[in-house]
Amino acid sequence: MYWSKYNILTQSEKYGYLLYNTMSQVFLRIPEEEIGLWKELQNAPDSYSRISGGEYLLQSRIIVANQEDDVNMYVTEFLKNKYNSSDVAVTILPTRGCNFGCIYCYEIERPNIHMNQETEAGILRFLKSNSNMKRLNVAWYGGEPLINFPSIERLSRAFLEMDIEYSARIITNGYLLTKEKADLFAPLHIDKVQITFDGTENTHNQRRPLLGGGATYRSIVENLKYLLSVHPNVRIDLRTNIDRRNMQEYNDFLIAFKQEIDDPRITTYPGFVSDLLSNECVDPSLNICEGGLKADFILDLYKKHGVRIDAFLPQYRLHNCIATKYFGFVIGPEGEIYKCWRSVGNKSQIIGNVNDSSFDMHQHSSFMIAGDFTRDSKCLGCKFVAICGGGCPLIRIRNKRENANINPCCPEKTHIEKLMEMRYEIYVASRHGDD
Repeated sequence: MYWSKYNILTQSEKYGYLLYNTMSQVFLRIPEEEIGLWKELQNAPDSYSRISGGEYLLQSRIIVANQEDDVNMYVTEFLKNKYNSSDVAVTILPTRGCNFGCIYCYEIERPNIHMNQETEAGILRFLKSNSNMKRLNVAWYGGEPLINFPSIERLSRAFLEMDIEYSARIITNGYLLTKEKADLFAPLHIDKVQITFDGTENTHNQRRPLLGGGATYRSIVENLKYLLSVHPNVRIDLRTNIDRRNMQEYNDFLIAFKQEIDDPRITTYPGFVSDLLSNECVDPSLNICEGGLKADFILDLYKKHGVRIDAFLPQYRLHNCIATKYFGFVIGPEGEIYKCWRSVGNKSQIIGNVNDSSFDMHQHSSFMIAGDFTRDSKCLGCKFVAICGGGCPLIRIRNKRENANINPCCPEKTHIEKLMEMRYEIYVASRHGDD
């Protein structure tokens, strides 16, 4: 028997000894009087029966018969999802045009190109060519996708007529989310919406103004209120793009926003403006995209303000990014096919076009393999693999193709002890008492 290599045993000043298995997600608080037995267990795992409830240690994978079984199962599940032909994920850009002039936008060139009905028909042909498709998930993206809402409406109705399970979400700045469009979200099955507010009203208007200037915050708030009133099943992801210029006022924004809209269907979370993946954005001195700095930000929010960002707590993740999913694609307004939404506009990364049925299998395979963490022995040997999922595939691709040296590792890797303490406090101490 073996002490699982995915066990993390740490001593919290506040809660004593905590044990977390990153693969099985078992989380335990160990009584002070038993810690000696637990430490002995690390070197003599066959003695697990001496621990109270010892059989549970086998069931929870704290003690294992083989150190490779868990990662083998994790990789198998990842690969099964990766090559599952019945599940198709597509990001569609009905336009690359945008009505905002965000100060950090990575889309340097935003030509006002709108998808036409010929390309819409090409998308339908492309998707129907996969006779195994049973589920289709579409993400409407841009530019600002609502600029070309007619394409969204026509394609959505066509998808709904197909004999498949269909779901959709939209990434929009929310400014053009008029009552007429909001009324159609439910019948078009657009049940998840990502909208970005970059801080309190003044800060947001400075960072995310209209193209050419003009405030946007107030219009988005009113549009969001109406959408929530007419779409009972909608879920809103409220993102705030964070860098050093606005990080200190994130909590102020949350307070101000909830005074206007406090709805359980809204999830608030920070995104992190980065200069790592393109020629975008912000000077390196302004971003906090490195994993350790992200974790510092999350921990500080919780410590000072009690704000919990669940997405950054250590938890099991089985990523299947479009970039490494065999049946996952990004389709631009002219029918061009990419493997990553950050590739849009980069002609060298086009792998085909739905209008002429062209498809470069070599380019497609290159993305699939270069971004695959299961081919990285260092990653597979890491105890954080199940909470990291290998990180961003595009980072891996750039590291291999361009000899870049971008760290793909997750925030948990450098701050696991503090994040474990935070998770314990949130999920155990706050709900069941500090026992």
